[in-house]
Amino acid sequence: MNTAISSLAAMICTLAGAFLVFGYGDQNKKFLSRTLAFSSGILVSAAFVEILPEGFALGSSNASFGCLTALFVLFLLENFTIFNTCKEYVEGCDIHAMGTFAFMAMSLHSLTDGFNIAVGFGSSGTAGLNVSLGIILHKFVDGITIVSILLHSGKTAKNSMWLAFILSVMTPLAALGVQPALGSVPEAAMAFLLGLSGGSFVYISLADALPRLHKTPDRMLPPAFLAGCAVVFLIHRLAGN
Repeated sequence: MNTAISSLAAMICTLAGAFLVFGYGDQNKKFLSRTLAFSSGILVSAAFVEILPEGFALGSSNASFGCLTALFVLFLLENFTIFNTCKEYVEGCDIHAMGTFAFMAMSLHSLTDGFNIAVGFGSSGTAGLNVSLGIILHKFVDGITIVSILLHSGKTAKNSMWLAFILSVMTPLAALGVQPALGSVPEAAMAFLLGLSGGSFVYISLADALPRLHKTPDRMLPPAFLAGCAVVFLIHRLAGN
């Protein structure tokens, strides 16, 4: 597996999730939650087992700063989107971002995913494989999420599908756009990029996905999360690390 194949698979999974909403309006929420838990386990484990250690090996200060930058920027972006798109946020609204703002926020997220795939494979094949697996599963959930939000905000089915397609294309565009430049990146900059990538994984998993899962009464969510963690450790061990 390489950057091109992984980013294309992420695109396909986004579209698969989008089509699922049209084919099964009342999709199985338990399946969706378990997929999200599994992918979250992969992402957070890949960050701590593969991505961040690689960054610290190249430069601990730069990797730490990159990680902190990712956490800070994603926190600001998420809160800006929430507070500017949902007046009932403080009252417990379940859908924080609607319509155009949701599309903009998730587009940025898709570009970040493409960047993370490229950086993962730029670090090592094992890191790239773990990163890609987590992102590919996560994109399936993203496809369901964006179409559901767009339809809820009043977009037509045709417009929602077109926007979902544009969203899906952003991941391979970012991955293939970043990849050629990685070969000439200095070690200090690569350490920062790996920290940025690892920090975004930690935020997406622990600050975004898992809090939503805590609201779902399903005893299979912890095992699904741990299974995702186990997959990363297994791949890590099989690679001889």
